Amino acid sequence: MVDWLNQNKIKVAFLSLIVGNILIWNFYFSLPDSNLHLKFYDVGQGDSILLETPKGYRILIDGGPNDKVLNYLGTDLPFYSKRIDLLILTHPEADHLTGLIRVVKEYQISNLWINGDSNDSKIFKDWEKIIKEKNISSTIVSQGDSMRFPDSTTITVLWPRINHFETKNLNQGSIVVQVTFKKFDALLTGDADQGTQPYTSNINHIEVFKVPHHGSKTSLKEQFVRLLSPNLSVVSVGAKNNYGHPNQNTLYLLIKMGSKIYRTDKNGTIEVISNGSGFEVQTK
Repeated sequence: MVDWLNQNKIKVAFLSLIVGNILIWNFYFSLPDSNLHLKFYDVGQGDSILLETPKGYRILIDGGPNDKVLNYLGTDLPFYSKRIDLLILTHPEADHLTGLIRVVKEYQISNLWINGDSNDSKIFKDWEKIIKEKNISSTIVSQGDSMRFPDSTTITVLWPRINHFETKNLNQGSIVVQVTFKKFDALLTGDADQGTQPYTSNINHIEVFKVPHHGSKTSLKEQFVRLLSPNLSVVSVGAKNNYGHPNQNTLYLLIKMGSKIYRTDKNGTIEVISNGSGFEVQTK
């Protein structure tokens, strides 16, 4: 081995230099850039959203219907850090829950928010099992709960109400959060559709709106959209899905209200970047 190293020391030095540069640049590009980044992952017919705050705090909302979220996180987060500061499961349906099983296995979860609902599915039982195995404490959140990060990014729960009653329609208990950074607001709604809107009486104009329930025909009330008057609406939806999502009347309503629409089935992963006043959109 010593002889081999002596004979190949120039090659070894060159390779070490390349690896060192890769690590340095990886570290550099993973540093926070003082902007808020909101990524709506293209996971198919489901939801998964990554929020990175200006100082690098990480919030993951739902995991989609498959393990695609692992590939996205592997690309977007530095390899040397497996930390997620806040994980939110909006409600325990497979199209929001499935990808979180492996996320919890492979990442360190600092805080977990749930709505307290349950079901008898295998995927939910697997979820309960891994949460117990990893000794992760969960918090059942409701309207008014919030988390404020040191960079002034705030996550506020607008729905469900305190002590909401679990029903067969799990969408009715879906967690809805408002993300606020300076003058920028985003409303992330899970599957909380018409029957739960407007969530709270304290809501008004929103810059970015995640359309509930993949843009289904029961996803929106017209007066609610009028109240929000969102600049940008994002529909998380699978291409050629079996549900007819998004519904054309839902899209027409958003267009009528002057909102620009992005869809994961058409645009791929959608990233919103905000400095706290304006925002820009990038797609992949």
